[in-house]
Order: sequence, then structure tokens, then C-alpha cells
Amino acid sequence: MLRAALLALLIMLFLPAGSSLALSCAQLPTVEQAYDHYDGIVIGHVDKMSPSDDGTSNELHITVKRSFKTITERSLILKENITWGALNGPSETGKDYLFYLKQTDGEWENPLCSPSAVISNTSAGPEYLQNKEIALLPAPQPPAEDNSSLADNTPIDAWTIGGLVVIGIFTVVTIVWHRRKRG
Repeated sequence: MLRAALLALLIMLFLPAGSSLALSCAQLPTVEQAYDHYDGIVIGHVDKMSPSDDGTSNELHITVKRSFKTITERSLILKENITWGALNGPSETGKDYLFYLKQTDGEWENPLCSPSAVISNTSAGPEYLQNKEIALLPAPQPPAEDNSSLADNTPIDAWTIGGLVVIGIFTVVTIVWHRRKRG
């Protein structure tokens, strides 16, 4: 029995194994396939990267430079795997990337197998995306300076008016009383 088990083990050792892939993304999709598969596509600058609360992912703060699908905001916070980010490693602060993103429960994610990659500052992105660009929301305007006077901004209520009237009456009565006393 032991001999049969060892023989079977030896035979299995030399049999050719079928091919297997660790991830389903062993072959990257074309830009056209990626456009159809992902929920949002942007060129963004990584402003900040910090570990998430659970420690299994990074939280990226990015400034969106261009958008090609769904996203119109000028800044995003997204999650990415702590060891696998933009094609073979986590994204780095200060670099520009072409991100292919998925949205889950209202949060953006740079998922495993996403073809997101570093992009040069002069690159416009893949040619296929050029006619797909969508407008971003206008940048928020700084609050306008308030040039109105203090009187325009100071509310005058009944107590303030009443107090001024009492002070005025007291002043008039005091002046009249002093004049009568002298003369």
C-alpha cells in the first residue's frame, strides 16, 4: 500500500501541470476594454498618500487634471492596495498617473489588476481617450472680499435703540439741570 502511494506521488510529480495564473489580470486589457470595464478614468496628480485605518490599503488624495469617464470633481480620495497600486507597486506622492478606477459604495478604488500607470507631465494619455474627455466642475472661487462698512454688518436691535434713547434723555436732563442750577 505504501509502495503504491509513493509510486502514485512520484508519477504525479513528473506529470505536466496545467497552466495557472495567480491573478486574472496576467494579461492587461486594451485601452478600449479598460474603458468599458472601469467606472472612472482620470489623469491625476497624487498630492498625499496615507495608510487607511484598517492598514490593508493606502488612501490617495489626488488632484484631477483630466477626466475621461464619469468623474467631474477636481479632487478625489481613493483607495488602493498597499502593495499593488499603479501597475506593480503603490502610487507615489508627487507623480501623475492615468488611473482606471472602480466605484464601490460611493468610494473610488484603484483596484488590483487596474492598468493604472505613471504618466509623464507632457503626455496627453492614450489616443483612444482623447475624444472621450469630459469637463471638470469649475474650481471653487475664493470668497469675495467684504468691502461693506461696519455699520452695514452690525445688526441694530430694539435694545440698542432703547439704550441710545435712554442715554440721550439722561444727557439732555443733566445739561438742563446744570444750566438751571447756574442761572
